[in-house]
Amino acid sequence: MKMNSKAEKVKITAGNDGQRLDNFLLTYIKQIPKSHIYKLIRTGQVRINSSRSKASSKLYKDDIVRIPPYKYTENLKPSISNDIIQKINKNIIFEDEDILIYDKPPFFAVHSGTNIGYGLIDVLRVIKKECERVDLVHRLDKNTSGLIIIAKNMTALRYFQKEIKQNNVEKKYICLVNGLWDKKIKQYNINLFRNNKSSMSLSKFKILKTYKTSTLLEVEIVTGKYHQIRKQCASLNHSILGDTKYGDNLINKKYKKLGLGRIFLHAHSLSFFPIKKSKKEMIKSNLPEDLSMFLDLHQ
Repeated sequence: MKMNSKAEKVKITAGNDGQRLDNFLLTYIKQIPKSHIYKLIRTGQVRINSSRSKASSKLYKDDIVRIPPYKYTENLKPSISNDIIQKINKNIIFEDEDILIYDKPPFFAVHSGTNIGYGLIDVLRVIKKECERVDLVHRLDKNTSGLIIIAKNMTALRYFQKEIKQNNVEKKYICLVNGLWDKKIKQYNINLFRNNKSSMSLSKFKILKTYKTSTLLEVEIVTGKYHQIRKQCASLNHSILGDTKYGDNLINKKYKKLGLGRIFLHAHSLSFFPIKKSKKEMIKSNLPEDLSMFLDLHQ
């Protein structure tokens, strides 16, 4: 255990203008647990312009943030090898001056966690040190593969978050669900609940192929709610195979024995208007090897 013995005063630049205080600190201080960062804020040790602030307080250009002395553990600092950096670079399949699109493999978290030394965003911040900032525009679960948008500056982050909120970014997924899908179900709009709040979620469904006991679907999410596709498919009694949270354990065990090692869900297509272009971009990702091999061998 080591000690950062002096308080710091950090001047906020344009790259962090509009960012929440807690998100700024989580990026700026990497060697201490999240819980301790929130404790520093809660107890008033972190201040904005000499005033006590909440975790949700917004930062603005030229604000001065006081960061108090803190203890940190060296082994919490992620060790990112050149091999990992090279692998991440290979999976960047689109990039311009504002964003990059990464084709995420399964079992790779986008954020570091309690038992994970680093996540996708940590590695990209090492690779793209020259960028104003590097932030996730949206997220994918650890075991879900496919396309994810990363902003390289604050302008891009705000632009694409707004575009997604206004349904101007078309996101399509491929999933394999249990049972034979009813051809009449072209879309599904359902009220989903999270943290005691409800919100409507709309998805559009297209049957790609029907098997004996399962259906391969393309799903376009019109709204982007938490676990939207997984919850909707489960509520229709067609849970996604390999989904350990909303799926059927007995069915999952059956398919695991047949070689399905994770949830059969892949973010395969993104369509969007870049900030400085009037022509729409469409980026696609092929079904990864583990899922395509499963279909070839067992369906």
